[in-house]
Amino acid sequence: MSITSFSKPSDADVLSNVDTKGKVLGFVDEGMVLQNADETRYVRTVKIKLDEEEVIQNIVYIKTGTDWVFKKTETIAVISHP
Repeated sequence: MSITSFSKPSDADVLSNVDTKGKVLGFVDEGMVLQNADETRYVRTVKIKLDEEEVIQNIVYIKTGTDWVFKKTETIAVISHP
């Protein structure tokens, strides 16, 4: 089965898994599907404003059967604005 035959989590699903007390500024680029022999991942990147900082986070899902299951949130950058 090819990667392109998979459906992906919706933007609403992704936003429901963003753990933030800040304001979601938006998505960064498109989501990406990563596939190897053991698992298939879907990663969507969001930008969040927390106080005076912008935080870039990856929201990671794992494909299990026909469903995407939320796995984790990774902070990949923090941008401070003095």
